[in-house]
Amino acid sequence: MILNSFAPYIAGAAMLASLAAGYKIRDWQCDAALAKALERAAKQQQEIRDELDKRSRAYETLRSQADGMGTARATDIRTIYREVPAPAPSCSAPDSVVSVLQSGVDNANAAATGQSGE
Repeated sequence: MILNSFAPYIAGAAMLASLAAGYKIRDWQCDAALAKALERAAKQQQEIRDELDKRSRAYETLRSQADGMGTARATDIRTIYREVPAPAPSCSAPDSVVSVLQSGVDNANAAATGQSGE
């Protein structure tokens, strides 16, 4: 008889306990899903960073080559003008300077179209 009077309370407590357990289990599942999502995001971030590093190294290599070519071109032009006694009456550049500059333009155009330029 006493058991019958406590039965609704026991059933209510069992329902509350099962509800709390359900929420706790759902919380664990969400935490696990969040951890997996963060792990995937970190992996994607590392892949993107590796690709960016690879492209940066390629760019720096090309830039150092271009700097070297520009320095060589400037040295060639200085050498040509050192040997020229006086400017031409028409004030045009010597043919050797024009060929050096034209080769620079040709290399730049080739690089812009994706060719080697050499």
